[in-house]
Amino acid sequence: MDVVVVERGDVARAKPEPEPVYRLRAATRVAPSESYVVGDAVWDQLAARRAGILSVGLLSGGYGETELLSAGAYRVYRDPAELLRSLDELGLEA
Repeated sequence: MDVVVVERGDVARAKPEPEPVYRLRAATRVAPSESYVVGDAVWDQLAARRAGILSVGLLSGGYGETELLSAGAYRVYRDPAELLRSLDELGLEA
């Protein structure tokens, strides 16, 4: 699997605008219904919501669970390990 990176300099408008998410979707050719944005900031959640993609929050960026949920996170996990253990909640397999 290839790794796709979208950096701030690749887009005219950064998060919370959805442009970085659109650019990533175009590069990976993955449908929004088959995608999740994983982020640790409210800006990640807002960008995902504006792009029409479900988002998952991680409590590693200094934002609390309530803030991430209010910004649009579908679920919030303590860290990537808890997210990995909980993939079935997202309809995914490890």
